Amino acid sequence: MRTVFLIEILIVLLLIISTLLVLFIKDVLNIINKMNSDIRKFITENSGFFKISFIIFFFLEQIAFILILNKLFDISKWAGVVIAIFALIVVTTSSFQVFIWEHKYYHSKQQLHMINRALEHFKLAAKKYDDILTKFKENLKEE
Repeated sequence: MRTVFLIEILIVLLLIISTLLVLFIKDVLNIINKMNSDIRKFITENSGFFKISFIIFFFLEQIAFILILNKLFDISKWAGVVIAIFALIVVTTSSFQVFIWEHKYYHSKQQLHMINRALEHFKLAAKKYDDILTKFKENLKEE
């Protein structure tokens, strides 16, 4: 009896939420879009923090894996520890490698962009210099 009542309440709540979504879908999508933009900006500005956080999280997962492996499965204690520690070292090392390469790529990309901008400025300056030189030569010929 109680389960049926809870299911009825759940169905009513789902109908209410669905109706509100249909009525206000444009507003809901605008809110979601704004939150998505804010979250993307926050993650982009703090990407190093998130990468290090995920590396630590993966490390903790591996430790949990070691503990579960040793407690629940009947294998040699030292074999499980050696396998798990090896996996922990490999995952952590590869995560740091990815972090460093992404950081290097990001900075190389920024430097390339700066060099391209400087090249454009130099081209503009060279064109202006050529124009001034041409005018100067024309003035010398007239005298």
